[in-house]
Amino acid sequence: MKLAAPNLKPDLRGLSLSEGLRAFCAVALPLLLGQVFDVPQLGLAALGALLTCYADPGGPAARRAPAVISYALLGASLYALFSWVGAQSPWVSAPLAAFLVFCTSFARIYGQAGMQVGNLSSVAALLALGAPESGMGWALLHGLNFLAGAGWAVILTLVIWETHPYAASRRALAEVARRLARLNNELVRFARHAEGEAAFSAHALEYRGQVREAIENARAVAYATFRRRGLVSPRGAQLSLRLESFDRIFGALIALSEQLEQDPAVRDDCVAPLRLISGWLAAMEPEILADRPLDTPRKRASLKRLRQALRDLPDSPERHVLAAIAEQFAVLVAVAPPTGAALPAPSPVGLRRRVLSPIRQNFTLSSVAFRHALRAAVIALPVLAVTTRFGGIYSHWATITLVFCLQPYFAATWARTAERCAGTVLGGVLAAALGFFVHTDLQLALAMLPLSLCAFALRPVNFSLYIAVLTPMVVLLVEKLRPGESEFFVAASRVLWSLLGGALAVLGSALLWPGFEAPKLESFLGTVRRAHAAYVEAVIDALLGQGSWGAAETARRAAGLASNNLEAALQRILSEPHGRHEPAMVKVAAADAALRRMAGRLSLLALERPAIAPQERDVWRGWAVWLRQILEDGRAAPRPALPIGPGAADLVRLARQAELIAQEARA
Repeated sequence: MKLAAPNLKPDLRGLSLSEGLRAFCAVALPLLLGQVFDVPQLGLAALGALLTCYADPGGPAARRAPAVISYALLGASLYALFSWVGAQSPWVSAPLAAFLVFCTSFARIYGQAGMQVGNLSSVAALLALGAPESGMGWALLHGLNFLAGAGWAVILTLVIWETHPYAASRRALAEVARRLARLNNELVRFARHAEGEAAFSAHALEYRGQVREAIENARAVAYATFRRRGLVSPRGAQLSLRLESFDRIFGALIALSEQLEQDPAVRDDCVAPLRLISGWLAAMEPEILADRPLDTPRKRASLKRLRQALRDLPDSPERHVLAAIAEQFAVLVAVAPPTGAALPAPSPVGLRRRVLSPIRQNFTLSSVAFRHALRAAVIALPVLAVTTRFGGIYSHWATITLVFCLQPYFAATWARTAERCAGTVLGGVLAAALGFFVHTDLQLALAMLPLSLCAFALRPVNFSLYIAVLTPMVVLLVEKLRPGESEFFVAASRVLWSLLGGALAVLGSALLWPGFEAPKLESFLGTVRRAHAAYVEAVIDALLGQGSWGAAETARRAAGLASNNLEAALQRILSEPHGRHEPAMVKVAAADAALRRMAGRLSLLALERPAIAPQERDVWRGWAVWLRQILEDGRAAPRPALPIGPGAADLVRLARQAELIAQEARA
């Protein structure tokens, strides 16, 4: 069974010139000072500045400051320590470096920022092993040199360089608008061409998960911003309001897609309003990015046209859903932000608890993070023992590549290895080509500047392109530290040792706790079914007045996240040896499509909110119990009697999908 090829396609929307310019300034100053004062060793300060820029997780200052400051101190300390350790016996340096790899790999328990700081700390230590100093004083001097460059990058990042605390939130929110526009454009195509059930399933699978992912990412960025700036500011309240409105528009589009599939007669009538909605969503992306107000005469005129188009539609569920979207647009252009908070502000947590609690929770073999860190250390130990003793000064790139390529799951390891190795080979060719044209120290310094600009500008775009430009940067910095070294030799060494490290990462990930997810498919599906069962019950409880619509919204979000997680697992399984699991994958994919349909029908019920007569309340309660039972247990008991009033057709469609899921489970 062939493994799925990783996606290496660049996403140019993430192009960040600001990141590149800041890295340009951080690396340029040490290099230029080294050139002016004829001190090539300042290339180490440039390396410290470069790695510190890489450690910056972005976002609000409260998130960035701990990462870059801790990396500057930790990276410099480790460089000094392992520069001295590298001159000692391999029986000392290899186990100590392997233990460090365990610790830095385990740092992913603190999130993305912890993972970046951990991986880059291991890079500083492993690079120091390749530059051993038997004298502790010289090793300490190297560490101070590294710290000088890292400290300059910290000052540039947190003090000098102008930051926009809400820029990350605006970018995340604009991405939500962009993906909502894509979802809506597909609905227009769906309505115009009378697509069938297969097209509907493909539409739901491809676009709903993307929107839910963007909304949750925006929510996470907003939380990080609120921790620093607070939710009571007008800007924070506006951000919260817009995110909530986009989430409600998403729910309405899900409901509309479900209704358009079931009612072909009204599709043509919905094309014109849907086109107006597409224009609205597409126009909001650049306006949110540029921080321009949405309350403009053009927007109000467009909203008026949309409402007029809706008045011309016959009374139908589709019209009600479209009207709900129009009302959310009216909220988005409102002048005054809400006084209440749509997103609760996170409660402060003590520093000791934030540091120690994740360690206590994950320091067990049942933890994915612990197994990943242990795997990294076990594989790194023999590699370090061999390379420290016999490999030469560039052999530690094998361990560095190993650390960066290893991921908790085999599929992620395979994808990252392919990306990194492709970028390294391309970068090695570029570095060797530069060696024919760059000869003097001044030329080397000048060549570093555009490379640093390009590397960090491409960092959010595509990992392979980023590595391709980063490789000649590292090669040139090494040449600065060791004048007279052949760029071709340095580049070839980096490429060959990196390929070896990538191969070892894939092999080790396949042999040690590979984390194959195909055997867990049934468990994943069970989680999604329970989340949708809770969504069913929450909507019916709200219709009966026994629950709140806020709880139904929370359940909708949980069900969408569970479906996203299942679909992400299916994508990862495609990168694993999965031949004998293909029948199970087909069944799970069919069940997932049915659950997406159920979510669409529930969203429509939540918008329509049919009035339930008192004498039919027990009937609806019986349906809630039946649907929950069949989703959770897979037992297809006879359907309850249908209510006489509105909503009966919705229950029939929910039952049809639930029975399909139960049938797939028994097959």
